[in-house]
Order: sequence, then structure tokens, then C-alpha cells
Amino acid sequence: MAKLFSLLFATLAIGAYAAELGEIGGVDFSGSGFLTLAAGVVTNSGDPQTASGYRCPCFISDYAQAGVYQSHKLTAQPDSKLGFQGRATVNQDLSFTGQVVFRDTDRANVDLEWLYGSYQLSDWTTLQFGRKRLPLFYYSESQDVDLSYPWVHLSPQLYGWEIVNYDGANLLLQREFAGWAVNADVFAGSEKVHDDDYWKMYNGRNTRTDSKWSNIVGADISISRGGFEARLMHIESYLQSTTPPGLVFSPKAHQDINGLSFHAEYTNWIVQAEFLYLNRNELYGKDRTQLFGVGYRVGKYLPMVTVANYRQAQRYDPANGWDPTHSEAHRDIALTLRYDISPSSDFKLQFDHWKNTADPNFFVYDPTTANPRYMANLVSASYDMSF
Repeated sequence: MAKLFSLLFATLAIGAYAAELGEIGGVDFSGSGFLTLAAGVVTNSGDPQTASGYRCPCFISDYAQAGVYQSHKLTAQPDSKLGFQGRATVNQDLSFTGQVVFRDTDRANVDLEWLYGSYQLSDWTTLQFGRKRLPLFYYSESQDVDLSYPWVHLSPQLYGWEIVNYDGANLLLQREFAGWAVNADVFAGSEKVHDDDYWKMYNGRNTRTDSKWSNIVGADISISRGGFEARLMHIESYLQSTTPPGLVFSPKAHQDINGLSFHAEYTNWIVQAEFLYLNRNELYGKDRTQLFGVGYRVGKYLPMVTVANYRQAQRYDPANGWDPTHSEAHRDIALTLRYDISPSSDFKLQFDHWKNTADPNFFVYDPTTANPRYMANLVSASYDMSF
């Protein structure tokens, strides 16, 4: 049903855009779009893995969408996308926004990422309701629009979890104090994903796992001034998943998620830092991720170096299969060169060096049939534009 509504919304958005939008029945329509054409190849030699269904060593650029670059296979599937966003303004207080994204990953997906209403309660307070991105990260709102960030793809060490959207409501507050812009958001909702692509990275390409986050509550606040911005986030919820091949959900387990990010631009320098901490001790343990990036603009060029780390800490619980020596950990070092063709388009070239930093006993896939992923080198390029 969601895909049907996505297609209908995309058709309306494209049609409205082609007709130069305008007013229909007293409602003002506007629209925009974005496109990324990306291709890449893992240069390491590898073998087909029967458990995962991928040829590894492989590089997972997007866990949530099963975006995987395989060994010695040039592909444009993992990161290429086409998106449309439409907005219907009923009056000065009420509007509706929707966004669909077409992806060509393992399964040709049409995803409804946004479909929400906004009601202006005051000059600085807005009530929103419907489907939105879960504000887990600094680039959560724009993560589908590759033109908005300096990399070919966002760091998989941070930007990859089983749930990335939610259905619910939020209260957005926007004020200015002593020259600082302050944006705060409080939200609540839930999300359920059928045949979650995230779990195919662990359970195998041909498996099915459903995911559910319920009783989601959270808040985030950001402050900015000049070229500096800082953001703090906290989310709590219950999480569940099914265990292949059955489709019965596991008991509810509580989780706390905390995030902190910084973005600074000074003269030609750009510095990015982001931290994420997940407490899932009721389920298996804890997750910690960090990202540090530094770039320097030279005219239309932006070379950048980024280091991202992910480390899991499983609790000792052999009865349920958890063991600290089997915890996942990996690091990615990315060298990126971005060239701004125009204000609405760019070209990027990137080299990623992914390394397994976990105990050698850790396997991403079934250890009886798959090899551990120790290292993967990815060369990728992209053309991004908005229209």
C-alpha cells in the first residue's frame, strides 16, 4: 500500500512540476526533485558467499536500503536514486509535504520517506503530523539528497540502522537568542518495516526479517551561529524483530539512543564530527559510533578526509548467544574530492578503506559458510543534482 501511495504521489509531484505548479482550487502547489547517479567497485578479490548471497569482500554503503558494492563488480545500484518532493499550501497556517525516492538497490524500491502535515501554531511553533525521517543524525532530514553533503555516500558506521522513519507527530520550535538560532523538536510515534533490508546484511540476502520500534519518544535541539552548528539528540523506544524463518516478533526490549554532532566552517576549512551511542543492554549490549571529517575548499574543489568508527559491546550471555568476543567493530577511512559544477549540481570522487577492527572470531555472516570481512577498498564516483 505504501508503494502505491508513493507512486501516486510521485505522479502528482511530477505532473505539478511539469505544469509549472501554481494554484489549484485555492491550494498552492510547489515541487522539487533530486538525482544521484553513482557507480563504484570494490577492488579486493573475493568469492561468492553462499550465506550472504554477495561476492565478498564487499562494502555496505547503506545498511537500511541494502546498498552493497561487491568485489570486482562495477555497479551503479547501491547509491543511485531519484527523488521528488511536493508541497501543498492550503493557507498561511496549514500545508502538506511529501517525498518519494526511487532506488535501484537489490529490489527496485519506491519509498515514501515523507508525508506529513504542518500547522503553524505561532510565529515560532509548528505542529507536524504524519510520516517523517527519524532525526537520528545530523543529515537525517537531507540524507536522501546527496548534494547536501560532501561524500559520495554517508558513513555506514553511523547512517545505517533497521529503522530510519516514524509515523507520529512532533512539535517544532524555532527561535533566536542573542544572535544564536535555536531549533528544538520533540516527537513521538512508531515504525514497522516488513522484510527489512538491514537484516539481510547479517542473516543473508534471501532471508526475511521484520523490524518494529514502538513507543518512540525523543527530542533534539540544535544551535547555530555563523558557520558553526551543534546538535544534541535523545530517543527512547522498544525494539523487536522476527527471527528467520518465522515471523513472530521477539519480546520487547528497551533502547536509549543519544547523539551529538558538530559542523563548523571557517574561511576555507570545514570540520565535521558526529557521535552516536545506543544502549540496547536488554537485548544484546551497546553500540558506539564516531565520525571525524576535515576538508579545505580550493575554489570549486573540496578535498576531504573522513574517519568513522563503529564498535559493538555485547554483554556476556551465552544462553542467548551473546559473547563480548563476538562483538562487531570496523573502521572506514574515506578520501573524497567534490567539485561544484553549479549551485545545484556537483561531481564527487571517493576512495574508502574499510577494515574489520573486531576480534577475528567475528563474522558478519554465518561463520559455517562465509568468510570474515577483514578489509574492503571501494572506489566510487557520483553526479548529484537538484531541480
